[in-house]
Amino acid sequence: MKGGADFSEDRLQCHVLSIGLLGPGLPDWNVAQSILAGEQKYQRADFEIPAVTCLPPTERRRVGKMVRLALTVGNAAVKAATIDAHQLATVFTSSSGDGDNCDAIFTTLAHTEKNERFISPTRFHNSVHNAPAGYWSIANQCALPSTSLCAYDASFAVGLMEACSQALWTGEPILLISSDVMYPYPLSDVRPMGSNFAVAMVLNAAANDAALAKLTLRYATELETRMEMREFDELRLSNPSARCLPLLQVIARKALHSYRAVPRQIHLEYVEPLTLEVVVD
Repeated sequence: MKGGADFSEDRLQCHVLSIGLLGPGLPDWNVAQSILAGEQKYQRADFEIPAVTCLPPTERRRVGKMVRLALTVGNAAVKAATIDAHQLATVFTSSSGDGDNCDAIFTTLAHTEKNERFISPTRFHNSVHNAPAGYWSIANQCALPSTSLCAYDASFAVGLMEACSQALWTGEPILLISSDVMYPYPLSDVRPMGSNFAVAMVLNAAANDAALAKLTLRYATELETRMEMREFDELRLSNPSARCLPLLQVIARKALHSYRAVPRQIHLEYVEPLTLEVVVD
């Protein structure tokens, strides 16, 4: 069996080697770690998604917020793990994809004049769900396998399970990137979000000296874990990728040796009627 993985149990285990993060009031993992552990006050603040300098100029001009957000947290996680990006297989997960690009396409197709209903090739290839994965491969000259997933509000947890499964099967580290951006009006009426948010994790079946945590995953039916602090729970519910926050809080408190009253076992939103139980050690 590849990687020496044992799938006979009803649970999977993997290690978190690094984390990249970008969200309102959470500019990176180092700052977020202190905030989530309760050692620094949380102040929600809007943020600008940075340009992705790792792409060639032509591709850099073509990408929107969704790709920039995904690549930003992915690069941060890879840098923290001190692993070459081109050596990492990837799992990309998002509940909704690039809303701005979809809105532009829908607006064009709804034009009253037929000769104005022209979709540019760039708009078209940016509309596919695995566009961030493609740009990641270009930016990092990575030819390893990549998986792109979508599971509505359960997208982060489904991506985590997929990435853990692949890490166990291959015996190699893998990069998980979960990202979601707000839809513009009128799509926002159908799919409302209150923020842009993205998280990335480098996962591996084996630990190293810098590993942040060991995760044990299994399917469960308990209710999803809510955040103690109202502002955190509002952020968790404002964006599907932010459903990771209960997990990140436990990892943050573990890293700072301050578990306090937070349980090491949490439940993430999964495909109904299930939740994903995660035990952090």
